[in-house]
Amino acid sequence: MWFLELLGADLDIGSNSKFTFISDRQKGILPAITRLFPCAEHRYCLRHIYENMKVSFKGDLYKEMLWKCAAATTIPEFTLAMDELKAFNKKAHLWLSKIPPLHWTRAHFSGRAVSDILLNNMCEVYNGKIVEGRDKPIISALEYIREYLMRRIVTVLNVIENSEGLLTPKATEMFDKIKQDATHYMFSGMEGITTRHAVAALWEKAATGGRVGTLESWVHPVYTMDRWKLVYSFKVNPINGRTLWAKIQLPTTIVPPKHHTQVGRPKKLRKRSAIELEELTQSGRLSKKQTKAACTKCKNTGHNSRTCKGQAEAGTSATAGKSGKRAKVVKPGKGGN
Repeated sequence: MWFLELLGADLDIGSNSKFTFISDRQKGILPAITRLFPCAEHRYCLRHIYENMKVSFKGDLYKEMLWKCAAATTIPEFTLAMDELKAFNKKAHLWLSKIPPLHWTRAHFSGRAVSDILLNNMCEVYNGKIVEGRDKPIISALEYIREYLMRRIVTVLNVIENSEGLLTPKATEMFDKIKQDATHYMFSGMEGITTRHAVAALWEKAATGGRVGTLESWVHPVYTMDRWKLVYSFKVNPINGRTLWAKIQLPTTIVPPKHHTQVGRPKKLRKRSAIELEELTQSGRLSKKQTKAACTKCKNTGHNSRTCKGQAEAGTSATAGKSGKRAKVVKPGKGGN
C-alpha cells in the first residue's frame, strides 16, 4: 500500500485511473491495487503463472497449452484451448481455471491499453540497465541513471532523425509482415496495430471505390513517429559536477552505517528462476554449476592444470588394486625412450 500510494502520487494516478498494471501474483500486490486503483486493469505475468503451475504439472506440453490459452485473441479460441487442456489433464485445467482469465488472457483484456503484452519483461530490462549502478550509494545511483537517460535520449533522437515514414521502425517492420500475410485473410477487428483481416478489408474497400487513404493511417497513433518524438521530447540536461554543488551547513552530520564485508565476491546478478535455467540449458549454454572440471594435463578430475602434480583421480588406485594391476614409472634412457 505504501509503495503504490507513493507511485500514484509520482505519476498523478487517481483512484479512478484506468492505467494497466502487470505484476506477479504476490499476495500483497493484489489487494493493494484493487483497493487503491479499483478502475485499473491488472494483468498477471504469465511467466510467474507457469512457474507456479510447473510445481505440480511438469513438462513442455503444459507450457505450450498455457501459452495457447493466454495468446488466444477471441473468447471461442480461448475456450477451445482450455478444453484441450481439460482433455489432457483435468487437474491442470481446474488449477488454471481458478485464476480469472481477465488477468492473463488476451481474449479477456479490456483493450484500453494498446498492448497485448503477457510478461513483465520491462522490469527485467530496467534491472539489466542499472545493474552497474544499483549497488552504489543513493546519490551515485541516481547520477548513474541520469547519465544513462541522457545517452539513451540522444541515441533515440538520432534514430528518429534518420527514420522515414509514418510509423516507428519497429511498427513499420511489424506492419509490413501484416500486409504480407493479409492476402490470405478476411476481415476482423482488433485494437492496436491493424490486423491482417482489417488490412484485407481495407484493400477490398479501396478496390470497390471506397476512400481508404494510406494503410498506415489506420494504425493506432501510439505507433506513429509523431508520438515517438513526443515521448523523447523531454531532455535531461547536464548539471554541475560535485565540486560545484552548494554545501549546506547542518547541525548534525549524517554518517554512513557500519559496513561489514561479507564472505565471497558480492553478487550483482539476480537469482535465475528454474524456468530461466531450463531455457539456458535448452539453448545450448550449459551451466558449470555442480560439475567437475577435468585437468587439461592428466585428464583427471578433482584439480586443474595449475595444481596438477600428475596425481591420479580419487579412486583410481583402489580400482587398479582390485584389478591386480600396478602402475609402473619408467625413467627415460639415453635414447629418449
